[in-house]
Amino acid sequence: MSRILKIMGLQSAALFIALVVLAKFMIEPEGFTIFDSHFGGYSVAEARDFLTALSEKQTQTYLGLFRTLDTVFPVLLALTLAGVIWTQARAMHVAVRAVIALSPCVYLGLDLAENASIALLLVTGPQVSAGAILQASAYTVAKWISLTLAMLLAVWAWRLAPKDGPTA
Repeated sequence: MSRILKIMGLQSAALFIALVVLAKFMIEPEGFTIFDSHFGGYSVAEARDFLTALSEKQTQTYLGLFRTLDTVFPVLLALTLAGVIWTQARAMHVAVRAVIALSPCVYLGLDLAENASIALLLVTGPQVSAGAILQASAYTVAKWISLTLAMLLAVWAWRLAPKDGPTA
């Protein structure tokens, strides 16, 4: 694996840790977790309760520094996963390899869509429509599913894909 992929992987891990610390110590009200971390999504009532519990400062941190880092993080992670897949599955037919290497882009698109949807929830507040909440929740669930699949493909490419050389 190339040096740049290792550096990008370390940067992704550092950004993830920064996001967790920021969420736990500067955003999440007592008894709540941020929208982004709900693997199974969230209900309209849960979202409204969370939005009601947020202080103005917590909301601004979520919309500001957290969102900025949460825009850079998925881009860097998607590039890292795509790079790992591309470099490690080099014996695969180039068309198959390209499609598999692009799989992290699905995650990236869903994560960025989730971020935009969550921003709408935060800006609107507890009176936000049920439809907007359910859409954001669906993006959150889809993001986690697509990230899991992209990571499984990266592990497959790293550990199981043939490494003998490119095929035409």
